[in-house]
Amino acid sequence: MNGERYLPQIQEASIPEDGVWATYLEKPVLFLSIPEWQEMIESNDETARFVWMFDREQDAYLFCIQCVSGEEYAIAFPKEHAGMLLRDERSHESFSLFITSKELEEVTESTNLLQIHDIVLQRHPKAGW
Repeated sequence: MNGERYLPQIQEASIPEDGVWATYLEKPVLFLSIPEWQEMIESNDETARFVWMFDREQDAYLFCIQCVSGEEYAIAFPKEHAGMLLRDERSHESFSLFITSKELEEVTESTNLLQIHDIVLQRHPKAGW
């Protein structure tokens, strides 16, 4: 990984079923529910690298991650769906993502979560949002 730029090879992205902003240890956290990621979340694979991209055709931000195992995953934030979460003022500073495969109402302290910290979304000039 050696600090080289991460260029995702993934061809598809998951759209979160639900999302909510919260505060954890006095820092902003975006909780997302992505049921199809159950196997990955339960495997406890860790995120090695991540990058934001913007898909002009779909008018969506894409958050792409590569795990230590080499597996890649992507989350799509279409402007009029999950993208609304990225219009929150908390997305303009460093934040964390906590991802579960469960419904957010079912999350407890013992729920497995994929945690990704120190995320900064650099807005794409062509996005306009």
